[in-house]
Amino acid sequence: MTFAVALLLNALAAGPLTIPAPPPLDTTCLYPPDRHNFTEFSTQVFRQGATVGIRPMRDQMPAGYRRLPDECVSGWSLEGPATLSADRQSLTISPDAAPGAEITLRYSVRGEPVVSRLRVVARDAVVLTGTWSQSAAEGCEELEPVRELEFGPERFSVTFTPFETYRDYWGVYSFDPVTHALRLRVEGGGKVPDGLDLEGSAVVVDGHLVLEDMFLGNNNGPPKAGGCRYQF
Repeated sequence: MTFAVALLLNALAAGPLTIPAPPPLDTTCLYPPDRHNFTEFSTQVFRQGATVGIRPMRDQMPAGYRRLPDECVSGWSLEGPATLSADRQSLTISPDAAPGAEITLRYSVRGEPVVSRLRVVARDAVVLTGTWSQSAAEGCEELEPVRELEFGPERFSVTFTPFETYRDYWGVYSFDPVTHALRLRVEGGGKVPDGLDLEGSAVVVDGHLVLEDMFLGNNNGPPKAGGCRYQF
């Protein structure tokens, strides 16, 4: 009888063999494949010398969005005139970065790449980018206020009553920071009001966006003759 056979017989005599259970599966970073990852920044305007917060996020709709745990994110890299903090919580744009320069932030979530490209804005440049909420109006006081006026790098949207991803209308825009001329062009919407006047001027005063000679619509009634002065 060989030594190996003897060991097996002794084991059988001692009782049934037991196989240890595998360790529980770590599902922390396992997400449905039909959801996407993205980066949330603390601002939409990336100015020279600014420090910008970074939050890797996951689309969990209809339950909303959630921040990705640090252990699910790897392979960080940053290209362009900026530095990434050691804790990966922020990036700092170089004070002498050229306006218009591109910064590219990359990382991976379980092998899936996430790429964000940012454009540097001059420290004192007038930009419209961001989400604005109407605080006052002259000539349109009786109308429902615009609760969300959103400007991206090239696109805009107007929403009177925000609900999840709903927008009343959206499109593209052009803005001249020298003359302050603003022109919006509608490309679609859930409910586009009649009588829009989307050519006027825009200035930022003490942190408030002011639109002159424009009519963004009446969500609950007929259009109004003449333009309005909006403050956001």
